[in-house]
Amino acid sequence: MYKKIFVILLLVCVVALAWTGGQKEEGKTVYLRMYYPVGVAGPLAQLMDSMISEFNKSQKEVYVESIFAGGYMEAMDKAQTAFLAGNPPDLTVLDAPNLLTLLDIGAIIPLDDFIAQEGGQRYLDEFTPGFLPIGQYNGKLWSIPWQRSTPIMYYNRDFFREVGLNPDRPPRTWDELADYSAKLAKRDGSGNVGRWGVEIPNDYWVIKPLLVQAGGEGDNEAGTHILVDSKEMREVYNFLYKLAYEMKVSPGITPWSQSVSDFAAGKTAMLYHSTGALTYIRNSTKFDFGTAFLPSFRRQAVIEGGGNFFLFKTNERHQAAAWKVVEWMTRPENTAKWSLGSGYIPVKKAAFDVAEYKAYTDEWPQALVAYRQLTEVDVERNMMTHRMNEIYDLLNVLDENIRGNPDKSFIDKALRDAQAGADKILAKWQ
Repeated sequence: MYKKIFVILLLVCVVALAWTGGQKEEGKTVYLRMYYPVGVAGPLAQLMDSMISEFNKSQKEVYVESIFAGGYMEAMDKAQTAFLAGNPPDLTVLDAPNLLTLLDIGAIIPLDDFIAQEGGQRYLDEFTPGFLPIGQYNGKLWSIPWQRSTPIMYYNRDFFREVGLNPDRPPRTWDELADYSAKLAKRDGSGNVGRWGVEIPNDYWVIKPLLVQAGGEGDNEAGTHILVDSKEMREVYNFLYKLAYEMKVSPGITPWSQSVSDFAAGKTAMLYHSTGALTYIRNSTKFDFGTAFLPSFRRQAVIEGGGNFFLFKTNERHQAAAWKVVEWMTRPENTAKWSLGSGYIPVKKAAFDVAEYKAYTDEWPQALVAYRQLTEVDVERNMMTHRMNEIYDLLNVLDENIRGNPDKSFIDKALRDAQAGADKILAKWQ
């Protein structure tokens, strides 16, 4: 009897030791899940996965599973849903203006303690100017820049030569944009479009620069109110209406991703788009193309944009491991690699001097146009509000409804209705 009890106890001890030993072995590596989006055209998902694979091979303390989560809005929806379901990702790349929404649901942690470990202000000073403010709120920093951009203008230099325009002198004002577009657009004898003069895709991210150029603001600093029903917004949509329906040199409706393909295929002579499409366009075209600052109106202005790293509320061990990923990914050599593969602006100043990136920009200075625009013109913050995805969806629907309607009188009603809708969404913070 006692022998039997002894054997049972011995087995229990062996199993317990085996279990704790296994736990100890497993505990040597922290396994993380990271959601990331691809906001522009190109094989960026493969590049991200390869960089995460390189990180995993560089050490044994942390292993990251990188999960492609769609575009910016889809990635935010998935991350938010996972958090609310009690199964959050450990870290994410999300559109930086989602900060307030993430704070409202209590999903993320401040990064100040980790930043202090890296050297505090000295560490922050390593970042490219203009990219940190959108991650700051209530005296804390909640996200770290990763894939950052400004909208720029792409133009087909061969088409410029064809119609007698100087390929070294892209349009600098709205009026010049209209004049150039009239010369560059082509139609056959039946009036069918063979080539558009300019495509400005349907996305509020390229509408807000026009708004600030007209002297408008769009949203307040606190993210509690947006102004859609304004004189300046009417000027923006009257100008776009003129291009599409009076001059017929621009399509009313152009999906974001399609516009890049249209430019690469020679279907439009000029294009407003993210600098994050630069590498894709360069690799997909055989013609001579240029990049330029956005044409201006009352102000020479642009907005910043793009994705940041966020750390979700998990546990301290996972959060510390997630920070190691962020620190590694944003080292100068790695942000330079990401920029080379995408066209995004490097988020660390030292990345501009990484040998491979410097050789690239020395050979092709146009790659620096977005950075120059960031430093040489007025830069406004990207739109950021509470319930960001709902507001952004409302504004994109507004844009499609107005620009898809040949009735100019529709603009006033659409702006009034959108203002009422936005006020309702943000009523809690009014």
